[in-house]
Amino acid sequence: MPPNDWKRIYILSAILGILVGYLYALVFRPSLLPPLLRLGGLHEPKTILFLGVDVVYNEREGVKKAERSALNGRSDTIMLARLDPYSNSLDVLSIPRDTQANIPGYGVQKINAANAYGGPELTMRTVSSLLDLPIDNYLILNVQGLVEMINELGGVTVEIPKPMHYMDWTAKLRIDLTPGFHTLTGNQAMGFVRFRHDALGDIGRVQRQEIFIRALLDRSIRPDSWLHIPRLISIAQEYMDTNMSMPFVLKVANFMRGVPKNNRHMVMLPGRFSGTGDWLADPDDVHKIVAKFLGSSFVSSERQRIKLVVINASSTPNLAYRLARYLRARGYSWVVVKSAEAGAAPTQHTRIIAQRANPEDADQVRSDLNRTGEVIYASVGDIESGVTVIAGDDIMPVLAVDDNKPKVRSRRRTAGALSHAI
Repeated sequence: MPPNDWKRIYILSAILGILVGYLYALVFRPSLLPPLLRLGGLHEPKTILFLGVDVVYNEREGVKKAERSALNGRSDTIMLARLDPYSNSLDVLSIPRDTQANIPGYGVQKINAANAYGGPELTMRTVSSLLDLPIDNYLILNVQGLVEMINELGGVTVEIPKPMHYMDWTAKLRIDLTPGFHTLTGNQAMGFVRFRHDALGDIGRVQRQEIFIRALLDRSIRPDSWLHIPRLISIAQEYMDTNMSMPFVLKVANFMRGVPKNNRHMVMLPGRFSGTGDWLADPDDVHKIVAKFLGSSFVSSERQRIKLVVINASSTPNLAYRLARYLRARGYSWVVVKSAEAGAAPTQHTRIIAQRANPEDADQVRSDLNRTGEVIYASVGDIESGVTVIAGDDIMPVLAVDDNKPKVRSRRRTAGALSHAI
């Protein structure tokens, strides 16, 4: 064969290899591709408001009937997402529905009323004013649309943190979930994200919504999710409203599914409960989170400034107290031990939760634990903490090594040391 023919074969083989590799990554491993190389990807940062609407009932001939596709109810879910193709990151801020906010034209009240008063446009103005942050687009979804989308995907696997039993008469939905990993149907998923009958009320619901979104993103990167796109588009057109075109919505979805897990950050709007049970946003923390949204990062992590909560989820009694002593010995001065959820099963794996959009602090804690545990970038830990450590059985070797080190006993203990002793 002439040399030129061999050369052509080599070039064609190389091109074919690159094309096959690209298609494989596009379908099976989208996070390996830079955003600009993904099919139909984003080319500039976008800030998008996502709203989930509660069931709406209208009275006809004295009988209340649910409007399955209505979008004019109070917003049960309020999430602001920042999609940044330059850093290949996704930041999501969850805003509790009971957050006090100034709704233009209606005064200060719960933020979830904005959609009922003036639709997603008014909600977008309200959230933008609350955060002092411009918002590009909105997407609003009826809860029934969520049910049908989850069923179309064949369910979503979620770790249920504790027993959840309740009859939701508003949605005519029986919630009956037990701890552990379960693949939820559409109705079960709706029950999971709606449940608020625990000590934290709406704040607990926001945490479960973040757990669900993380699980849904994990489900979306499976190759078979592409097969469901035509039907998902059909469902979205029936139960969704947005100021984005459908091709752009698909670009947004494609970008989100391709963001690497470590670049997905979720945080709840920081604040505190008011005397009436509403959520009052903390202006200083809100400013930090907005700066983070726009690409800023914390300069450094200081152990003595991190508020740590330690929870024992292992099979070893009193392990949290040993871990708290271990962390204090390494310079963490604010460490509190709290009990695990009643009925929760022991877990093997430790989780380190960045509660306030502070991955640097969570990474520092993990480093001090000899890189043990998974960092979770979502506000699903203790609401009073900066970082929550949910200790599993895999933390035992770290403490065992520390226990075997020779101890230097001090002859005197200060009042400060005594106050921190467990």
